[in-house]
Amino acid sequence: MRTNRLLAALAVVVALALSTPASAFAAMGNMGSFGSSGGMAADAAAQTVASAAAMPTDDPNAEQLGLVPKLFRLTGESHAAEGEGSLPTEGVGAIFPNLLSVTTTPSSISTGVECHMDEVCGYDPCTCGKPDAWGHCACGGFRETAPTVTISTSDANVAQVVQAFGQTWIVPVGAGTATVQIAADLVHYRSASYAFDVEVEPFGVVDALLIAAACLLAAGIFVGLFFLVRLIVRLVRRKLAERRAWKARGEELKEEFPLTWRAKLQSEKYAKSPRGRRRRAGHRRPFAHDFLFSLRQAAPVLVAALALFAVLVPVSTSVVNDISVFNVNYTHEQLKFQFYAQELAPVVNAACVLFGAVLAVVLFRFLLMKRATTAFFSVGLSRVKLFFSRYLAGAVCIVAGIALPFAISLLLNHLALGLYDGEIHEFFYVTCGYITVTLVSFALAGIAVICAGTLLETCTFGVALLASVSVVLWGVGVLADYLLVGNAAGATLYGQAVEVAPSFLSQLSYLNPLLFFSDVGGTHQFFMALHPVYYPEFGSWSLIIGWLAAFLALSALGLVALCRRRGEQAEMAGKAPVFSLFSVGVLGLAAFAAAVSLLGSVDVAVALVVGASLFVLVSLMLLFGPLRGRTPRGTTLACVGGELVAMAAVVAVVAGGAFGYAGFIPASDDVESVEVSYNGSPSYLTQGFSGVASGSSYYYTSYRSYSRASSIDIVRSLHGQLVDTATQARGTDYEDFQSSIVPYDVVLRYRMKDGGEVARYYRQATVGELSALLALDNDEHTHELENAVITGDTDGLTDEERTELSKSPSYNAYRTGSIYLGDGALNRIMQVECTDEERAALLTALSHDLANTNANERYLPAKPARAALMFTLSPELDVASFGYSFSNAVTYVTDDWTETMAWLESKGLIDALGGQLDARVIESLTFQLDDPYASINKVTQPVSRYFMAYRSETAGQYWITQDYGALKVVDEQSKIAEVVPNLRMGCYMTGGYLVQAKLRGIEAYVYFYLPAELAPSYL
Repeated sequence: MRTNRLLAALAVVVALALSTPASAFAAMGNMGSFGSSGGMAADAAAQTVASAAAMPTDDPNAEQLGLVPKLFRLTGESHAAEGEGSLPTEGVGAIFPNLLSVTTTPSSISTGVECHMDEVCGYDPCTCGKPDAWGHCACGGFRETAPTVTISTSDANVAQVVQAFGQTWIVPVGAGTATVQIAADLVHYRSASYAFDVEVEPFGVVDALLIAAACLLAAGIFVGLFFLVRLIVRLVRRKLAERRAWKARGEELKEEFPLTWRAKLQSEKYAKSPRGRRRRAGHRRPFAHDFLFSLRQAAPVLVAALALFAVLVPVSTSVVNDISVFNVNYTHEQLKFQFYAQELAPVVNAACVLFGAVLAVVLFRFLLMKRATTAFFSVGLSRVKLFFSRYLAGAVCIVAGIALPFAISLLLNHLALGLYDGEIHEFFYVTCGYITVTLVSFALAGIAVICAGTLLETCTFGVALLASVSVVLWGVGVLADYLLVGNAAGATLYGQAVEVAPSFLSQLSYLNPLLFFSDVGGTHQFFMALHPVYYPEFGSWSLIIGWLAAFLALSALGLVALCRRRGEQAEMAGKAPVFSLFSVGVLGLAAFAAAVSLLGSVDVAVALVVGASLFVLVSLMLLFGPLRGRTPRGTTLACVGGELVAMAAVVAVVAGGAFGYAGFIPASDDVESVEVSYNGSPSYLTQGFSGVASGSSYYYTSYRSYSRASSIDIVRSLHGQLVDTATQARGTDYEDFQSSIVPYDVVLRYRMKDGGEVARYYRQATVGELSALLALDNDEHTHELENAVITGDTDGLTDEERTELSKSPSYNAYRTGSIYLGDGALNRIMQVECTDEERAALLTALSHDLANTNANERYLPAKPARAALMFTLSPELDVASFGYSFSNAVTYVTDDWTETMAWLESKGLIDALGGQLDARVIESLTFQLDDPYASINKVTQPVSRYFMAYRSETAGQYWITQDYGALKVVDEQSKIAEVVPNLRMGCYMTGGYLVQAKLRGIEAYVYFYLPAELAPSYL
């Protein structure tokens, strides 16, 4: 036993060097409730924190002291408490000590230094000074008071608590089980305690191996120290001997060469130095010499890259606490690994591109200086060897500069979260991917340097080569946004950062040297284990292998270019006219696309003219400026004109429909289903949405899918009309309102039977086209989905449809929302209280009535609403206006909704509202023509055309306000009684009037819609 104790004491230093942290455990709970703490399992990354037990104190209202112990050990396992009253068990080895760290919350407090005058006057705090934060005397100032922590074991023959090196250690003594009790006391706080069992394993093979490893380590340290001291002594002796020898040699040279002896002595010293010997022997290893020289050239770039990637990769994922893998509140035991902060994926990719480009310029910059070019081309080293020595140096720097930071990040992830399945594979995949990105950038920038003559020309060529694919795809995408009818690639919905379909840049990113690994690397550098995906899906190596092959091809081109390069090209621009024209085309196209992107929303024609002007201006500035060569001016202008003609041809092709793209409508036999942006009632949304809502108007984007042949035919017939409407000017058609063109997001997404997809997006449509899309609500499967929205019955739906249904605000409102009922004028509003069975009956009645109502009756009702039924998740916000918001679902019940009316009548709610609407509750009616362009600020953003009644305390709250002309006001009761039956609370706005009804006797206004065909003649 004494031997074990002695060995344990001697092994403390070794344990400090070798120990790895076990899972941290925390305790602030009652000793009788350890069964819920979950133990300290070694494979758990998160800390378990419980509440500290309240010890008997004089002040029961005192704040509880927090206690957080952590155990660090070499071997052993954790076991949770098996039952109530039992303690968690920590297994430890038989020999090595285990570090026990105990922290408290707070770690210290500032308490007052008492003057003890309260013993005389009887007042506490005394009256001669100021009290501290706890109301006690602080006349003598303040002092920091730390908690008192005591740790003890129940059996000293099993484990002992030892203080060494400023730390607390649990030292195993003999096999068995002992209870470790931790108690913490702090003045003004309630005491805290925690206990756990320490189970010391018998001496075994693992302990023997650890002792052997410790002995070998100690022996290695002593042997290493011995040889280090001996080496230092020898070096000192050698240096002293060399100094004496050179001093003697200096005396000899001084006698022989009194004037030049110092220079000769220095020359001899340099000749015998390692650097001098390498220089004399350099002609025998020119490739190795040039390789080492290249590494020295690249060293500053490598150091800068290591610093940059250290910040971007390991530091970003471990140091920033909010997103650190060591923060359990961030990982939630679901994040399994994260090599860098997820938001930094584009930055890491850009850093790789910049690293490769700068490295290539540094290694091949001798080609831009005549003296350096002459010197390097004159040495006994072929251009091929020069090329490969610098490529090898660049590859070494790239691998080291990227692999090391990612390896450190992998180690930090292992320490924080452990090693998860697939993590090693993803580490190599991501690291190799970013190395490939850097190599490709290095190869392209190398070609730019080899073909250029000046540094400015190098930068121009390099930017053009690297960005060419991105600029072309971006430029085509910008043209398609404004000129190609139906283009969905990269198109975003009104006022939302939601792409209808991936842009050309995203779709073809695998062909882009800048972006081929940007999204892929950001996806695979972390993994979150969420149901039902518990293991990472490995990335495709074909992408990396393909671009490595491209790197080899680019390297071959660079080698050919270097072998064909003329030495006099250095410091001379314009010697590569092909590259000059290519760079001018790329940069000019970028200027053209930027102009169209910025000005296209104002006027497309002006944007094209400005863009073409910028293209010509940039081209001429470059060709007659830094890229100017000996090419005749006429030839240069002809080339610029040719590029401009080629760009104009592309513009003409895109504007002309891109060879039938704009007018293409898939054949019905080839379509499996079609997804359409839904523009009907938002109270029956079958999936998630995006949009905005206010009291007077709202707009949303949600989708519905149709597979019936009749529904597909409806979409196809309207598709052709949308193509024709897309190029027409927006405005109100006063002769045929349904021909009025309004801004709206119309998305058509055909899923073909061969697995393909055809997506089209239109930014405007006529009112008639939008209303015609409502016929899709007659689809049988749509009725099933709407029934699921209202009643929650999801039988017959797919898993994907159930998942999307849970995102619907309508679905959640019908499930748990409060129920409110208003009369036909929103004059009387009451809350409806009902049991779960009554609620289910009401929802069933609503579902049946909705299914029995066709689209025409739903959106153009022939009868006025008897009641407005609202299910709301936010009654405190919604009931005042009774208008639609994304937290409610509103149904306008007419006499045609027989089952719902029967339920309301059975509860006596219709009688409570006053039965039929009495027109006398309305004091006056104000009519405004439904004209989206009546305001000076004409409608530029879409508004839903389905009108839903709402209430306001102020007048003039139309969804669009007429700026000029007097509005028609009717206050005669006979005329009001004539109009009221024709007012609609829920109606699709296909032409008519917005009606403001002033309620009698109160300052409240209710807004209705009056269809044009029901309007009185005097309007």
